[in-house]
Amino acid sequence: MSAIRRAAVGQRHSGPGRGAVDTRRGFTLIELLVISVLTAIVLAGLTTTLVRQQRFYRGTAEIIDTRAQIRQAAGILPMDLRGMSTAGGDLLEISDSAMVFRATIGSSVICFRAGTAMVVPPATLASGNTLTTWSLEPGPGDTAFVYDDWDSPAATDDRWQAYGITQAVSTVVNTNCLNAGLTTSSDAQPNYSFALSENVTPTIVVGAPVRFVRTTRYSLYKAADNNWYLGYCAPACGAGGPQALAGPFLAYGSGAGTGVRFTYLREDGSVTADPAKVAQVRVMVRAQTQGPVSFTGAAQQVVGDSLAFTVAIRNRR
Repeated sequence: MSAIRRAAVGQRHSGPGRGAVDTRRGFTLIELLVISVLTAIVLAGLTTTLVRQQRFYRGTAEIIDTRAQIRQAAGILPMDLRGMSTAGGDLLEISDSAMVFRATIGSSVICFRAGTAMVVPPATLASGNTLTTWSLEPGPGDTAFVYDDWDSPAATDDRWQAYGITQAVSTVVNTNCLNAGLTTSSDAQPNYSFALSENVTPTIVVGAPVRFVRTTRYSLYKAADNNWYLGYCAPACGAGGPQALAGPFLAYGSGAGTGVRFTYLREDGSVTADPAKVAQVRVMVRAQTQGPVSFTGAAQQVVGDSLAFTVAIRNRR
């Protein structure tokens, strides 16, 4: 190699203030340990925050669900209880955890009656008026209460006659309602016909109001999952037991901890055990979360809630 080439190579590998070899410096063991510790601290803080948030949302969801079940019970019961006629014997059985009564499911007026047959107008009329309406279609096992004005002008002999419905409702195309002046030729819908358990009283006139009722039972009951629910049966509880409407609630007990408790009051507010004298039904509903919840990181605990409301019976005289 020539002297000039050796001089050039020497200039590439050495220079002013530098050694013969350019080395790169990496992380030391102490630096790696410090970084690892800081990363672990940050991850631990994030994990703790996430766990607390999960507990908060889970606890909030459980409390919201518990209160929703209580509100659901409070929304169902008044609709059926208000329309009862305690003076007319609609309230059949009462206890602190259950009640059996005749719930109104519809109403109409008579177009025609002959023997055990009763015909009422269609549900929709061309005029927009409503003469027939029901929340549940009446059927076998239900009862039709027909107002009997009797044959004297005095009100003392007026009464509601009860007739059992023996068959499913059927539709008939005839002019009975048209001839009675309850429908017009524009009402193309057929009329409803009911088969009753006995002949309609002759003193019941065309245009008499009809009230359809169904025997209903509400109760606090224990289900197969060992939880307690507000149950519904109509007209009676079958082999499968009650239908759960709301819950779970607290278990049944004779004390203040009962999940659903009924109290029956007279007009003066005193408690009564006579179904015919009930003017108000006071209902207390109690529930708690299905598991312990915590919001602040403190010890977890079961959270309970309750709601009390009173239903005034409209038809008690």
